[in-house]
Amino acid sequence: MDSKDARECLESGSGARCRCGNRRRKALAVFVIQGLLTAACAALSIYIYLSQQSGASQQSGASQQSDRGIYMEMANTQLDGDEVRFQIIWNQTVHLYNEKRVKLPCGGPYMVYLWACMKSSTPNGMGVNLTIETGTKSFHLQTLQVNECKEMQKVIMLSERNEVTMKVRHEGGLHSIKIKELLFGLHYMLGSQCFPTPLDEESYKRVSTG
Repeated sequence: MDSKDARECLESGSGARCRCGNRRRKALAVFVIQGLLTAACAALSIYIYLSQQSGASQQSGASQQSDRGIYMEMANTQLDGDEVRFQIIWNQTVHLYNEKRVKLPCGGPYMVYLWACMKSSTPNGMGVNLTIETGTKSFHLQTLQVNECKEMQKVIMLSERNEVTMKVRHEGGLHSIKIKELLFGLHYMLGSQCFPTPLDEESYKRVSTG
């Protein structure tokens, strides 16, 4: 209300009504401003929430795409010759064939996990050696003695050109020894970087020939 309107109200004797109307207008203005601020806060909160959900979804998708590995347990205590048969607990882009041959999607460093228990009907029986074989290479993982459980983890360089199998070697040829439980895992350590082999053919020839 301007000074002219205020003077007119006073002159007409309606000052109280003018003051009341002025307060109503101020209250209405405050109410409108509060409503706008509330709506703006709600919109900002919704935007932040949706942005976080979108980011989490993208990160989850990227993690699944870059995660490569397999985790298995022994399917049968009876060995196929000296090879262990497995069943899959979890795997991502790494596959098991014929229950015992693991095919790798990428060449490079893998974290190998092993947990195994061995039992023997012979108290003084000798132990067993657990190894993995790929192509012409063999990697020793663990030696188990009578009625012993062990776990280990180590990094091994593996090539995707060859399949990976686990072997059980009996020391001294004692076949009264049995693997009671065995968990085995391979996890690729380079994430989204995937190479067909650690070295391409040309580089391999150059290094191997000096």
